Parts: sequence; C-alpha cells; structure tokens
Amino acid sequence: MKKGKYHMLEWIKRHKVFVIICFVIIVIGVPFAIHCLFKIHPTEDYDFFVAEWSAGELLQYYGGVLAFSGTVILGALSLHQNEIIKQESDKRIAIQEKREHDSNMPRFRVKFLCCNGRYSNMKVKIENISDNVANEILVYKICVVKDKNVIWKYPNAVKYDVIKANDELEVELKTEEIQEDKVSIQFDFRCNDKYGEEHKYHAYAFCEK
Repeated sequence: MKKGKYHMLEWIKRHKVFVIICFVIIVIGVPFAIHCLFKIHPTEDYDFFVAEWSAGELLQYYGGVLAFSGTVILGALSLHQNEIIKQESDKRIAIQEKREHDSNMPRFRVKFLCCNGRYSNMKVKIENISDNVANEILVYKICVVKDKNVIWKYPNAVKYDVIKANDELEVELKTEEIQEDKVSIQFDFRCNDKYGEEHKYHAYAFCEK
C-alpha cells in the first residue's frame, strides 16, 4: 500500500500544474459557470434555454456527481493498491520458495579418479558436499570432449539410488581407449531432494596424463 501511495504522490508531484488546474475547475469553475448561466436571461424567442431547475437544485446535483465520482476514484485506487499488495506478496512468496528450493538443493563436486590404459573405463567421483540427501540419481549425456569437440559418447544413462549428505559416489564410465591427452569428461545428471523436487546439473572433470 505504501508503494501505491508513493507512486500516486510521485505522479501528483510531476503534474502539479495539471492537478491544480483540475482542482480549481472542479471546485470553483463549475459552480461559477452555473452561477453565470443563471444570471443570463434568455428572450422569449429562445425559451428553450429557460432553466427548469433552480441554481440550488443544479448545484445539489453537481455535488452528488462529485460525491459519486469521488467514491468511484477511491474504489479504483483501492483496487489498484490491492493489486500492488498482491504483486508484492507474490514476489515475497516466490523469493521464499526459491530460498526453500536452494536450501534443499544438494550440491556436488566432481573429480576424476582413474582409468585403464589410454583413458579406457574412466572413473569419476561425485561428492555430495551439502547436508541434503540426493535420491534417484540419473547420469546421462556422458561424453569425452577435446577442445570443445566430442570425441566419444556413451549412448546409455546410468542410475543410482542415493547419495547421502556429505557422502560420495563412484561412477564408472565404460569409455573406449582414447588417444588424445588433456580431455574432459562431461555429463548431465539429475536427482530429487528430500521433498521429491528435481534438480539438474551439468558436470565435467578434467583428465591429464
């Protein structure tokens, strides 16, 4: 609500002359015009302009119009402020949900362990360095990259049940022999946190003889 009032006050400050003119016209100008009109006495040839109302009745009607307009404007402002409050509330809820999401998100570190011969049957270690358990781990899109070029790709995905908090998991990649040096193992994996929400990661480990 404060934000809505702030915007409204800023708009009034930027359009002070316009607001003052409108205020003068509504409060003084219209009653003065009614007063002037009732001072004019049309001739008998123009009896259409003879007022059927008195000046007091017309001013009373104008006062009712002003009261109705004020009610409508206040209602519109109230709706606008409620919408701003709702947007702010939604933002706070989204921030809280993101904080909750991040606090439950497992975090990992990936290390290259060993291999056989010329980079065959590589092993990497995925360490859960958070206090959150990771369930239903799926490792996929496993490949070996050299200078941004994929030189080997594993067609299947590998599944694991769980990596406990501050625990680790060894992943054996049935890689073929690779002649190049200074390559990197890259793969994607996903897991579920303790509330069943899914998290996705892209991991890589550098390998050098």
